Amino acid sequence: MKQLLILFIAAALSAVSGCQKAPEQVWVSAPELDVSFELTDEDGNVVTADNYGGRLRLVFFGFASCPDICPITLQNIGIALNSIGPLAEDVTVLFISVDPKRDTPDVLKEYTDAFHPSVVGLIGTYEQLSAVTSGFRTTFGYTQASDDGQDRPLSKEEYDALSPEASYFPYHSSQVYLIGKNDELLDIIGYGSKPPVIEENLRKYLD
Repeated sequence: MKQLLILFIAAALSAVSGCQKAPEQVWVSAPELDVSFELTDEDGNVVTADNYGGRLRLVFFGFASCPDICPITLQNIGIALNSIGPLAEDVTVLFISVDPKRDTPDVLKEYTDAFHPSVVGLIGTYEQLSAVTSGFRTTFGYTQASDDGQDRPLSKEEYDALSPEASYFPYHSSQVYLIGKNDELLDIIGYGSKPPVIEENLRKYLD
């Protein structure tokens, strides 16, 4: 386990080619996470963390219409999983959508299937997402362009009032959590990590 898990911190919400990242904490030691959750999977089933217990997991927050952070990260994960061959059967990738208005189970299933069979899409209510992001010590939210062209954060009430077709932009963390078979945090894989880096991290705990 790395002694230092260094994440760059953003002073404010920043857009990266249209997909927004949440401010990220700087952790000087491995934090204790609560990886429990109750969400709905891409097949419409209610699931909890126990459904994936005893397996190596990669956990990543995002949304299906994310133009860059999510597809780049999931593509790199998919390449890494293909590289480890049969060992990939012992890995589950949990892609937790923070955009429940747009990401129905069917939308998530079509999206995750494009990357690798080990990727499972999960979705929940605002309250459920608040609970799971809090447990992972991260955050999520939504912004909307104001009249002056600046993005402003939306309250839960404002978000609830929007239709799926409304112009709003989710934001989320960009790191990938590597969770062990006993629900422990093994590592955090930073955004932009290439497939060989992800593969090395997986092999370390699979071999």
